[in-house]
Amino acid sequence: MKKINLIFFLPEFIRGGAANSILSLCKNLKKNKFNIHIISLEKFEYNQEFKKIAIVYKIPVKKTLFAQNYIQKIIHKVCSNNLNTIFISNLFHANVLTAIFQKKRKNLKFVFTERTTLSELFIYFSIWDFIKKTIIKILIKFFYNQSDLIIANSKKVANDLERYSNCKSTYIYPGTFNKFYKKKYINYYKKKQNIIWIGRIAKEKGVESLIDVFKKIDKKKYNLKILGEGPLKNRIISKIKKSNLKGNIKVLGFKKNTAIYLKKSDLLINTSFFEGFPNVVIEALSNSVPVICSQSEGGINEILLNGKLGDIYNQNKSNDLYLKIVNFLKNPKILNVKASKAYKNLKRFDKKYSAKKYEKIFYSIKF
Repeated sequence: MKKINLIFFLPEFIRGGAANSILSLCKNLKKNKFNIHIISLEKFEYNQEFKKIAIVYKIPVKKTLFAQNYIQKIIHKVCSNNLNTIFISNLFHANVLTAIFQKKRKNLKFVFTERTTLSELFIYFSIWDFIKKTIIKILIKFFYNQSDLIIANSKKVANDLERYSNCKSTYIYPGTFNKFYKKKYINYYKKKQNIIWIGRIAKEKGVESLIDVFKKIDKKKYNLKILGEGPLKNRIISKIKKSNLKGNIKVLGFKKNTAIYLKKSDLLINTSFFEGFPNVVIEALSNSVPVICSQSEGGINEILLNGKLGDIYNQNKSNDLYLKIVNFLKNPKILNVKASKAYKNLKRFDKKYSAKKYEKIFYSIKF
């Protein structure tokens, strides 16, 4: 079986779920089957980690739009060994750019990966947001069918692609799960529950609504840690201060090893308005941490098996999250029992299992 060249194009995102998923995939792909190449932009922060497992090309531009000429030269260089080559772009900007500049070669195929539910393009926060998302919908419909294959990260995302863009796609769950850690002892009667929120501190992640909910909850019953960076970080810190919640809620910024904090937590809350596939929920369940998640546009129902492994609240009902949290604080055992069942279902998200599915798909592509 001849080796295949894989070129992953990692665009403007810095740290986050998409980068983590690609890093995990590259680590678990069989090296005797693939030559792995990474194209990243100037401000990309993962270069040192990728250099251990791949040939990394760090091109001297900060925006995806200006990367075209550099990418063409790298593709030409990689293809010169006459092996079949698959160029894999990640997320919207990279996918559209790839569709524009791609040049057909005998031994070159283009694969788009998508993590975002197109349903979210129908949720608007402002007039500018409406205009921007309308343009995105048009570009997706026009350019995405120029790929040789589209791989989504959940069934929901794949269904959205077919529904809104007429693009046929398959889906593979990201390899997030590695090992299940069962808690030796759970104290259901502790005075304060340690609650955690992890993500990008931005409007679409719903973190402001979380602060509003905790204003109404007895301060003696919880501590909340917020892990992450983002444009609303200072605003959230200010809101916590104005709400007199500094003693209960701490914003800790970005943390590379979130597992350390998860293992010390009693509950994870995810408040996103839309989320293609929230890896942090799987990370929580793999550490025996119960979860309360929003009924967001994305793969949350697939992860939680429609509420069998954790609680799902309705964002359109103003009090629903509050009631879910209060119920947990009154009786933590119910959610902990749900979380304890997760280990039987987490193999769907196993890192090696996910990599094998990618390997199978890559070798099924006809050149």
